[in-house]
Amino acid sequence: MKKSNFSVAMLGTLLLAGQTVVNAQEAQQNGVYIAPTIGYYFFDEDDDNNTKDSMLYGLSVGYQINKNFAVELNYSGLEPEVDDTTFDFDGKLQNQGDEVDVDLIRLDGIFNLDLSSPWSPYLAVGYTRLEQDPAFSDESDEEDMMDLGFGIRRAITPSLSLKADMRAFHNFDNEDTDYAVQLGLQYLFGSAPAPAPIQTFKPVDKTPDPVDPCSLDDDKDGVNNCDDVCPDTPIGSTVETTGCRLLEVPEEIRLEILFDFDKAQVKPEYFGEIRRVVDFMNKYPSTATEIQGHTDSMGTDEYNLDLSQQRASAVLDVLINEFGLDSSRLRAVGYGEARPIADNDTRTNRQLNRRVIAYIETVVKKVEEK
Repeated sequence: MKKSNFSVAMLGTLLLAGQTVVNAQEAQQNGVYIAPTIGYYFFDEDDDNNTKDSMLYGLSVGYQINKNFAVELNYSGLEPEVDDTTFDFDGKLQNQGDEVDVDLIRLDGIFNLDLSSPWSPYLAVGYTRLEQDPAFSDESDEEDMMDLGFGIRRAITPSLSLKADMRAFHNFDNEDTDYAVQLGLQYLFGSAPAPAPIQTFKPVDKTPDPVDPCSLDDDKDGVNNCDDVCPDTPIGSTVETTGCRLLEVPEEIRLEILFDFDKAQVKPEYFGEIRRVVDFMNKYPSTATEIQGHTDSMGTDEYNLDLSQQRASAVLDVLINEFGLDSSRLRAVGYGEARPIADNDTRTNRQLNRRVIAYIETVVKKVEEK
């Protein structure tokens, strides 16, 4: 039976479908389907029937049980030519060029590897019944075979897809193995799956909320801008509550009292100078000082050392007894003539060397002024 018209129609359908393939939605995953197929059948080289390879036409009816598994019944027919002038079909000789009718009835399990993608590979395994009717005999030859296959399916729409596979048919009686390749269209009956729910999104207001300037702290000193008197202090600075830096500033005061020749009495005219020192030390109670006594070079070293100590002690007594400073913060030391501030060649210079001095210094933190 000639099937050229059917071949042309099937090939045309496949080509047309190939031109219209689109990215379909996820395929329907259960239901009945049909699949007309066209292909080519390859007989085992050691086949006793000596038949030529031939075009193959078929129709499958299946049921997709779930996304992973389907059962499929297939009928395929082919008309191969005999490849030997003395081919014997049950004792019947045939001439080269004679055709035989071969029918394949196949029951398979189809294992889908992925139905969520437009390209869906699958495996097939099942039982095949082969019946062949020689051209010059009323009897048919029947064979039982096991078939294994691998294929791929390409979704066109949720219900329609292209498929292509390759099969191996093994006859355990004569150990022959035939092969077939097939192309087909598969149509799955039933309603398409419900579309995915449309997600609605609440518009996002991209306008930032207004920022209270008083909540900002541009210079990162811990004082908000509205309270920051010094808004540009360097990062890492120590600041007080107004945001201005606390600076470490040295503070000092110097006491100098001059004495008459060979005398150790503090003249009243220096009490004002002493008062300034007392006020400074009261303001900074952590301060302490050494009161240093000195002489000119007149007299012996021993005498001058003792005189310088008397002068230092005299000033110490005034600070403690007249102005009430704590004695633990004071120390009187005489240095004699060892530390002059001028040479002793003139009366004026010797007067400058007859002195008591004291240095008081400290470091205080002051707020930076703007």
